[in-house]
Amino acid sequence: MDMLTHTLQRKLDRLLRTARELAPGADHRLVVFSDLHLGDGGASDDFKKNGDLFLAVMRSYYLEKKFTLVLNGDIEELARFRLKRITARWAEVYRAWAEFAARGALVKLVGNHDLGLLRRGRRDLPFPVVESLKIRLGDKLLFVMHGHQTSNLNWAFQTFGILFLRWLLRPLGIGNYTVARSSRRRFNVEKRMYGFAREKKIMALIGHTHRPLFESLSRLESLKVEIENLCRRYPRAAAAGKRGLERQLARLKAEFVKLQQRDRRVRNSENLYHDGPLLPCLFNSGCGIGRHGVTGIEIVRGRAALVYWVDRRRTDKYFDAEGYEPQRLGDSDYYRIVLKEEDLDYIFTRINLLG
Repeated sequence: MDMLTHTLQRKLDRLLRTARELAPGADHRLVVFSDLHLGDGGASDDFKKNGDLFLAVMRSYYLEKKFTLVLNGDIEELARFRLKRITARWAEVYRAWAEFAARGALVKLVGNHDLGLLRRGRRDLPFPVVESLKIRLGDKLLFVMHGHQTSNLNWAFQTFGILFLRWLLRPLGIGNYTVARSSRRRFNVEKRMYGFAREKKIMALIGHTHRPLFESLSRLESLKVEIENLCRRYPRAAAAGKRGLERQLARLKAEFVKLQQRDRRVRNSENLYHDGPLLPCLFNSGCGIGRHGVTGIEIVRGRAALVYWVDRRRTDKYFDAEGYEPQRLGDSDYYRIVLKEEDLDYIFTRINLLG
C-alpha cells in the first residue's frame, strides 16, 4: 500500500468513525441533494436557473411529505461569493430549510467549495455543519460524505483555488470550475470511494463529481445494460412489440453515443472499478445545477431511488419515452422522474455476498 493510499484509508476511516449518526427508523423518508452551488443571484450564479424549481420541490413535496433532508456539500459557492450575499439572495430557500431543521430533519455537510464553514463559529452559520454522516437502517449502514476527501489537494484549493475563482474567473463571467469538468478526476473520486465502500460492505452516498450514480453505475453504463436487455427481448417480441423496441433502442443508442463522446477521454478499461462483479455500493446524488433540473437520491421505507426534478419547459426527453412515469408537482411545470429504483435488501444482499 503506497503512502497516498494509506493516508486516504486513514482519512476515510476517521470520517466513518466520527460521523454524525442518524437512525430514522422503519418509516424513514430521506432525500440527499448535493452541489447546489448557491451564489448571489447574478449572472455567474450557477444555481439561479434551478432556484425556483428547487424551492417549489422543497416546499410542495419534501416538506409536505415530512422527509429528512441531507445537504451533502458544496451547497454554498463560497469560492466565488460571500455567505452574507448568498443567504440574502436565497432567503426563501433558507427559510424552507429552517422548517426541516425545526423538526430535527436537516443534516448539512460540507464540500470543498464550502469547506470554510467548518472554520466559522456556530453563531455565524445558518445551520450547523458536519463532515460526514452515518445512516443506520436496521443492520444496513449508509455512509454520506461529499467526496472531495478522496483528494489530498483540498488545502491547495482552499488557498489558491478560492482566489482564482473569486478574483479572476468570476469578474470574467466564466462559470464554476469543479472536478465534474474532468473525466479522469471524476473516475478517480469514484474508484477510491467505491473501493472503500466495498471493503467496509456499506452503501456510500457522495456528490462532488456532479455525475449521478446508482448501484455504482453511471448513466452511460446503465444504458449499456438497458440496450442489452432490449436486444435480448427483440427476437421473441411480436411485430408491434418489435417496432416499439426499435424506437426505444434508437433513442437509447443516440443518448449512449452522446454520453460516450462527452466522456471520450476516459479509457474503456476504467469503466469498472475493480476485477470481478461490480458491487452496488456507490451512489451519487448528482447536482442542483443541471441544464434541465436537479437530481437527488431518495431513501424511502427500504427503497432507494435516483430522482430527477425537471422543468417541462426545458426538456421533453422523459415524457415520450417508455419506462418513465413523470409525476407533476401540483399545477406547476415541474415534474419528478424516477430514473432508477431498487430495494435496499437486494442492494445489500449483493454487497455482502459478492464482495
